[in-house]
Amino acid sequence: MNKKHIYLISGLGADERVFGRLRFPENCETHFLPWILPLNGQEPIEEYASRMARRILHPNPVLLGLSFGGMMSVEIARQMPVEKVVLVSSIKSRHELPPYYNRLARMVLRVLPDQVLQGRRDFFVKLFMQSAGEEEAQLLREYLAKKDVSYLRWALNAIMQWKNEWLPGNLVHIHGSADRPFPRRFVQPTHTIVKGGHFMIMNRAAEISRILEREL
Repeated sequence: MNKKHIYLISGLGADERVFGRLRFPENCETHFLPWILPLNGQEPIEEYASRMARRILHPNPVLLGLSFGGMMSVEIARQMPVEKVVLVSSIKSRHELPPYYNRLARMVLRVLPDQVLQGRRDFFVKLFMQSAGEEEAQLLREYLAKKDVSYLRWALNAIMQWKNEWLPGNLVHIHGSADRPFPRRFVQPTHTIVKGGHFMIMNRAAEISRILEREL
């Protein structure tokens, strides 16, 4: 049996622990692909994805991206052969980005200083992540303890300028019907988790794992 190599890309600021409750088929080996520093805080997402892709060591991998990591997975798949792209709580093209995002991102980038953005980040992350349970709450507290907001500013700018219309040929898109950052009414997934929120990678991991068992 040929082994599949799955590269996991978390949401921005998160780490491999968000994937800890997923269960993969026996023929799969997972590798976490950590985020790297964007160049000059203004690096285009295409160039950033190219640098991320250099850290992938196996040919024709499966990419599994969560939230902003899903967008990054699509960008990497544009630049190298992959067996499959799996998106969780994410979007796959500019057409699935809520129309109000550009206005919100421009306001944040132009108006709010770093000190205010740091405080508001805590509020918005807690609102949008929809965590459930102490383990998830603790992870969020640790993510929010990171004081550097340069990643957030870069990510907002990258999302605002994302013009992608290309879709990978072998795509699995798992989305929650109650997702707040990327509302289901704007998204066309291949699988919908009923009442799943943006943090369903942890609190609905069993259902997501069953989908992965079928799709991988």
